[in-house]
Amino acid sequence: MKNRDQQVRIHDYMRMFNEKMDYVECHHISREMLIEGDNKPLAKCLATLSALVEQADKKKWAGYNKLHKTFLQQLDEIDDFPFDEEDLKMQLQHLDEQVKYNSEQSIKPIQLSITIN
Repeated sequence: MKNRDQQVRIHDYMRMFNEKMDYVECHHISREMLIEGDNKPLAKCLATLSALVEQADKKKWAGYNKLHKTFLQQLDEIDDFPFDEEDLKMQLQHLDEQVKYNSEQSIKPIQLSITIN
């Protein structure tokens, strides 16, 4: 049952992230996963990701840079990341480049996609 609950939370996280861009709710979902004991490394990584994107959305670049480094470290430690890791890293790299050249420009939202095996 726990695995099913985790899948539902991951789906809810992706929907909030992609469709609603409600990064605070994403953070709540990942905290719920952490509290319930669902794959703690993944829950922490998802919490960091939502905080990272929220910082970018608010143009708080110092917080974004710190969280970006933390997120990449956490991501490297997870074997079963449910989203397309390479695509996400590419989007973050594009965001980094965009911020480097014009930090006041509105940012293109990051989109999560499912890895298809």
